[in-house]
Amino acid sequence: MTFEFFRFELREQLRSPLLWLLALLFGLISFSAGSTDAVTLGNAIGNVDRNAPTVVAQFMFISSVLGLLVIGIFIANALLRDFEIGTADLFFSSPMRKHQFLIGRFTAALAASLIVYLVFAAGLFLASFMPWVDSERLGPHALWPYAWSFAVVVLPNLFITGAFLALLAVTTRSLLAVYIGVIAYFVLNGVAGSLMRDMDNVWIATLTDPMGMRAFGRMIRYWSAEERNTQLPQVMGYLLANRVLWVSIALAAAGAAYRLFKPERTGTGKRLFGKAKPQPASAAPRLALAKTQLSVATPRFNAGSVFAQFLRQVRFDTLGVFRGIPFLVMLVIGLANFIASTSIMQSLYGTKVYPVTSLMLQTLQGSFSFFLILIVMFYAGELVFKERSAKLGEVTDAMPVPNWLPLAAKFTALIAVIITFQAIGAGVSMLLQLGKGYTVLEPALYAKALAISSVTFVLMGGLALVLQVLTNNKFAGFGLLIAILVLQAVLGIWNFDHNLYNYASAPGTPYSDMNGYGHFLPAHFWFEGYWSLCLAALLLISAAFWVRGVAPSGRDRLTLARQRLRGPAGWLLGLTLVAFVSVGGFIFWNTNVLNHYIPGNVAQDEQQRYETLYRKYKDLPQPRIAAVATDVDLHPETQSVRIRGTYTLRNTHNTAIADLHVSLPPQAQIHSFDFGGSKLVTDDEALGYRIYKLDTPMQPGETRVAKFDFGFEQHGFGNSTAPTQLVENGSFFNSGLMPSFGYDQNAQMQDRNERRKRKMGEAPRMAKLEDQAARASTYIARDADWIDFKTTFCTAPDQIGIAPGYLQKEYLRDGRRCFDYAMDRPMVPFYAFLSARWAVKKDSVAGIPIEVYYDPKHPYNVDRMIEAVKKSMTYYQANFTPYQHKQVRILEFPGISGSFAQSFANTIPYSESIGFIADLRDKDAIDYVFYVTAHELAHQWWAHQVIGANVQGATVMSESLS
Repeated sequence: MTFEFFRFELREQLRSPLLWLLALLFGLISFSAGSTDAVTLGNAIGNVDRNAPTVVAQFMFISSVLGLLVIGIFIANALLRDFEIGTADLFFSSPMRKHQFLIGRFTAALAASLIVYLVFAAGLFLASFMPWVDSERLGPHALWPYAWSFAVVVLPNLFITGAFLALLAVTTRSLLAVYIGVIAYFVLNGVAGSLMRDMDNVWIATLTDPMGMRAFGRMIRYWSAEERNTQLPQVMGYLLANRVLWVSIALAAAGAAYRLFKPERTGTGKRLFGKAKPQPASAAPRLALAKTQLSVATPRFNAGSVFAQFLRQVRFDTLGVFRGIPFLVMLVIGLANFIASTSIMQSLYGTKVYPVTSLMLQTLQGSFSFFLILIVMFYAGELVFKERSAKLGEVTDAMPVPNWLPLAAKFTALIAVIITFQAIGAGVSMLLQLGKGYTVLEPALYAKALAISSVTFVLMGGLALVLQVLTNNKFAGFGLLIAILVLQAVLGIWNFDHNLYNYASAPGTPYSDMNGYGHFLPAHFWFEGYWSLCLAALLLISAAFWVRGVAPSGRDRLTLARQRLRGPAGWLLGLTLVAFVSVGGFIFWNTNVLNHYIPGNVAQDEQQRYETLYRKYKDLPQPRIAAVATDVDLHPETQSVRIRGTYTLRNTHNTAIADLHVSLPPQAQIHSFDFGGSKLVTDDEALGYRIYKLDTPMQPGETRVAKFDFGFEQHGFGNSTAPTQLVENGSFFNSGLMPSFGYDQNAQMQDRNERRKRKMGEAPRMAKLEDQAARASTYIARDADWIDFKTTFCTAPDQIGIAPGYLQKEYLRDGRRCFDYAMDRPMVPFYAFLSARWAVKKDSVAGIPIEVYYDPKHPYNVDRMIEAVKKSMTYYQANFTPYQHKQVRILEFPGISGSFAQSFANTIPYSESIGFIADLRDKDAIDYVFYVTAHELAHQWWAHQVIGANVQGATVMSESLS
């Protein structure tokens, strides 16, 4: 009988299109990971062979983790199918033993799952034979790593996860509970990995991982590339202990599943604890005959009654979700993950940060809100099949309600669940802020941020509902949605990344305390509106396919849908599709016409083209920039800048210069270039590379003035997140936007594997110390030495504009606030422009002014930065040379531009995210605010080549001053 159960269940599983769809997806993933760098599973493999034994084993470990969702579907389907379709009572009344049922069904589900892993392994094996794979990155082809991986990794992990999921299935009889178990594993394993990363007891760290990945990683931790390419670890030590421990625990779980499985309907049979109390027999009611006047009910079928029905259905479905144990469990798991994440958010060297709302929101969305994808995904199936699962479908479908009402009510219920889930997360986040002594609460910001992020979950929930209705099968709906998510991930990896065809995708909306959301929202809203119209059309189609009563055949459903779409529903669908196409056209015009859309692979093609066409000019003599004078007109409110200026050029070579090779970022709008008489002979707009032929060549030793006029301005919006250099408050851009001369080796493709694949030869290495030509340039610039610098910097009237140099004059010009800066001595050709609404705190040390420009929201560590400057300045001047500048300025810039500090002449831009919000109240915490400040101040000496290589020693020495 056991074999009969096995054969029957395996036949059912093999007939399921979902099995082969998931197997195909796993095969495509492994094939892509094994044959291209575009797909990465786990960490990059680096210089190790693509088909190395350790790489094969690592991929199989990862497949066993990814396969948790697959196993969950097959285990739940095998053990819960009879309860789902209502045949359990009839089935379990037959003369059979439960061990025959459980063993047969369970082993068949494991066998079906094994097919997925076999296809994964086949895809990985075949990938190494593809003609486009670089043969230099392949070792000998062998099957023994796959056999080892299945024996040590796949089969044990398959049994371990299968046993625990079977225990969940038979005790809860809920598909959702099975998936909650999967989610709980991912969350708890991630938290455990974070907590045990620095644990001294290696045995505990390796034994607490059921999949054995940490044990495997520990076994090969110190292996060389040669060992990784040729060997696999022996099954001993950490690996053997891990496998034995968890297989033993899985056997216990399987035994518990057998003991707890009850072959009866839910709510019948013996209780686990105690005895059921007998219900007292109630006395038969006494009937009293009396004359009554029955009221006459007059049914109303108008807009008011329909709306009342709608609200009633929404309330019923929403409360059903809220009262469900699965929702509460997922909520608790999400909150636990969020609370654990806040303890390590953006900490540096173990030093915590103040729980400002922007960081709390970032952590909330990354560790809590993403659970909504799983909630809406699975509750979509529960809501669509709720009445049918309770065997009340025929009754409710006979009610006098419109066809669209049940679907609209269930979609609204999902939205209510999303809003409630997010609101709970926001409330807990604010309580955590208060608990950490932070009282600047921003509920309005929470509401705005979570409303923006919730649209994605609404779109995914709506799509899940649509797939459930169209497939009319809960498991098929789940599987198809997972397939779509995986397909979108694969498309992105393959550089098909345009948001117009990636469902629910939109440009990011980075937030910072300094800049808020700035100009990032419009593009996001346009794409969200576009996909909302798409979802509206899909919901209208789904309403037409909504099943009422006994489900008809596919052909009959299509005929019925056509009938339902005649009239107002069809007109509304048509208008929605027209609006969808119109908005899509407007988006395409912005992203592909007004702006230049470049997929990732095209960007690599452009790098190759740059090197192919222009590397021949690498050693071509070009002039050196001796002086820079600019007039920068920044408009933060429109994210645009106009730069006019002059370069003083000098020919330092022994030969005349006839051609000037000028580079600018491709997005620059060039108005004019004047080199004292020249002709443009090459204009490569895509690469920003121009060649000018001088009317009169520059002779050796000659000095000439070059004039330029160009700008940057955002037209419409692009497909990706808008640039972060020019923002409403906190603009920060450097001389990398300025014209440069000559071929730039840094613009070449650096990835050695990509170069070999494209037959471009080895990437150029750093020049040798004896290379005198290379030593003629600094690492910062190839076309300039020390330069004289002055600038006029105009910005918004309510902002301060800062550039290197000393303020000569401040004034208003055409309603703009302008600042004239000039350096009193030559400086390194690296300069920056910053503009923001800052508060300023001033001090001095040894007569040298210290100024910290900071956002008023972040005053916490300003005094500590000033103290760091004072102590470091005193130490450096006593042990090295006098400070070469007359002031020190530290400038806060938004974290969306990066998490770093950077030293320019007498100016240090400092990100809001690495020092200004560090929480130094714990005296035992590492004071990296002091260290970073001291380090960047040391660069002020190094940039002037005063102490040279001693800068690292100076920074280390400064640590003792804190």
